Amino acid sequence: MEGMEFISCIRFSIQLFMAEAFFTFEWEKRHHFPLRLAGSMAGYVLCSGLAFLLFSSIPGNMPIVYTAYYMSLFALSLGVLGICFEIRGKEILFGGVCGYALQHIGFALSMIIQEVRGWSLTGIWDFLFFRILPYLFIDILVYLLLIRRYEGQRELRERDIRMILLALAILTVVIFLSVFVDSRYFENDSGLLRNVLCKIYGAFCSMMAILIAFNLSRQNRILHEKEMMENMLHSMREQQKLSQESINIINVKCHDLKYRISKIQRIEDAQDQKDYIEEIKRAVAIYDNIFQTGNDALDLVLTEKSLLCDEYKIKLSSMIDGKVLNFMNTTDVYALFGNLMDNAIESVMKEEDEEKRVISVKIAREPQGYHIHIENYCKDKVEFADGLPVTTKEDKNFHGFGVRSIRYLVEKYRGDMLMRAEEERFLVDILFYAG
Repeated sequence: MEGMEFISCIRFSIQLFMAEAFFTFEWEKRHHFPLRLAGSMAGYVLCSGLAFLLFSSIPGNMPIVYTAYYMSLFALSLGVLGICFEIRGKEILFGGVCGYALQHIGFALSMIIQEVRGWSLTGIWDFLFFRILPYLFIDILVYLLLIRRYEGQRELRERDIRMILLALAILTVVIFLSVFVDSRYFENDSGLLRNVLCKIYGAFCSMMAILIAFNLSRQNRILHEKEMMENMLHSMREQQKLSQESINIINVKCHDLKYRISKIQRIEDAQDQKDYIEEIKRAVAIYDNIFQTGNDALDLVLTEKSLLCDEYKIKLSSMIDGKVLNFMNTTDVYALFGNLMDNAIESVMKEEDEEKRVISVKIAREPQGYHIHIENYCKDKVEFADGLPVTTKEDKNFHGFGVRSIRYLVEKYRGDMLMRAEEERFLVDILFYAG
């Protein structure tokens, strides 16, 4: 690796870390972050110096050696990210790959500017105008157009490691070809070919690597979530059948009350008679929880959840016209209100004061469409991301599908939904448009 100077290692490292930094804005920093950053950067400088000594001792100017050298610096930068941030390995690899691709796009832009404009600067001006500003421009541009747009959507940040590795493979080939074109094998070719056309090609491939890591991971995540939601709906279909069977059993038992009441007169012992009457009262009380809204699926899920509310001493108030939901598939109605009620019940169950264990459900036809309003007491602070409450449970990949499936079903019928928290209440409003 003859002719390489250590200053080029420093410039490359500054450009690489500058690009990677734009992907770390939302990453959780580890404890003692400043000390970790200072220590890891010192370790990076030491290791990169050793790598420079190792590779510069290899005779010749083989492109594969230069490529291995740059990839070793890239690997060291991943180590710095891992030391400083509390984040999973594939997220670190994602940020590193996209950061390196950004650095290479900046390199291509710098070379194109120098070739087209014919500028030749030295010293601090060369460092500023050719080694920093083009890279910073690309970093900010990609951040505004891509990173800021998607990185706030936490549910879409689950990376597909296959896409990241594919992007890394593409980037490695691009780096090798770039080094190969800049080597002495092409030193007699025109600058237009080496510094413009080839650099445009390299920048295009680097951008493709970023889009593969970003968008294909995102699309695969969406498809995966859709598949899980379909599985969830299938499970709810089975649960719906079981619930219907349970309600049928309740109806049979309640219709059997006439026979049981007729036995009261034949019980001679007063205490036995009293106990038997109390048993009948409990059986009759079940009928108080059976909803008749005009929609069978809605009746089923509300009856099931009202029995659960009774068990946990939760007051369920309702004003419901179930017939307005007859345009929906019965399984979708069951899944939608099953998730809505489960979330509300889970929230109010935390309240020790039974007077505050209240859930209100309203379903009505309005001029603009069919309106669903559900609210419940909620003393906990609720954080939102992309319009949905962020789950407080540890397994964030599994939990949180409830609210996402609610939005999935609302969007399936081209409705709108608003979830919000205000004055110790959690409110959900859903509007399905008439016609």
